[in-house]
Amino acid sequence: MIKFLLKRRNVRKATDFFNSDKGLKVIPYGWGSRLISWFCATDFAHDEFFKKRLPAFNEFLEQIKDKQDKRRAATEFLTVNFLHGWRTSSLTHLGNRAYRKYVKFSGLDHFLKQYSLGKGVVVIGSHFGFPGFSLSLFPRIGYRDFYSILGEKGPETMKFSGIRADSRPNLLLVKRGSSSDMFRILMKAREVLESGGILHILGDGQHGRSSFSLPFLGKMRGFRASFAELALSSGAALVPVFILPLKKGKVLVEFHEALDCGNDAMEHEEKLKLIVQQYAALLERKWRKKPQYVNGGFVDVHIRQVEAG
Repeated sequence: MIKFLLKRRNVRKATDFFNSDKGLKVIPYGWGSRLISWFCATDFAHDEFFKKRLPAFNEFLEQIKDKQDKRRAATEFLTVNFLHGWRTSSLTHLGNRAYRKYVKFSGLDHFLKQYSLGKGVVVIGSHFGFPGFSLSLFPRIGYRDFYSILGEKGPETMKFSGIRADSRPNLLLVKRGSSSDMFRILMKAREVLESGGILHILGDGQHGRSSFSLPFLGKMRGFRASFAELALSSGAALVPVFILPLKKGKVLVEFHEALDCGNDAMEHEEKLKLIVQQYAALLERKWRKKPQYVNGGFVDVHIRQVEAG
């Protein structure tokens, strides 16, 4: 029976159902998460369904000289990246008791301390683990002054459209390739922060011109300084957050201490570089420790980057 079900056309049908409005409503989060984990561990997933995706991941592990068991790492990589839109949206439809069962927090005091100061908080997300879950996190736990910077097509994806209505963030939508539009959004984001609100932005985005090129896992990688500029111009705190997978469909929301924004004796450019270097170092430690949690597209980009001289 299992062998019959594990046919490409059957898995495609199941995937389409997960990604449908009906699937989001009727597939229980716990059951669906366990099914995803089970499927991603099968030989069919490794040898057939994802056979074009795993070579890049294996090359990535080779390049960073990762020594963990490749099969186990590949299973985790597939589990994190497969149907992540359904997982992050479905989680928001749980009742409060079930939500508390599946969502765990670490370092929440780091965020609460900065938010209580009333100067605004820039929450820095990344394409590591379950980044889409950040969109619903703060509204779900009671913070309505939460805004997220998102690409103009973001609301069309399940990671946003499938979120329960009362858990959706306020959006600041950016048109790709429009410098004037980005400037307008950043000005609005600054207003949010100056009023003591929360702004979510991805600190490792690949789009747009990079402000700094830094060594990262043996290669040179560009980082944009938008999050640092926002903090310096508004006086807001910078708090990194990572959403990490745990066993049995649970997730860990991991807050870190606010980044150091420098001192008055430093030039503006020095402060920017200090902030970006701190974030890059933190992200590099995450990648080094759990490379299987890196977004698949970012794996592809990294293996093509030029090695640091």
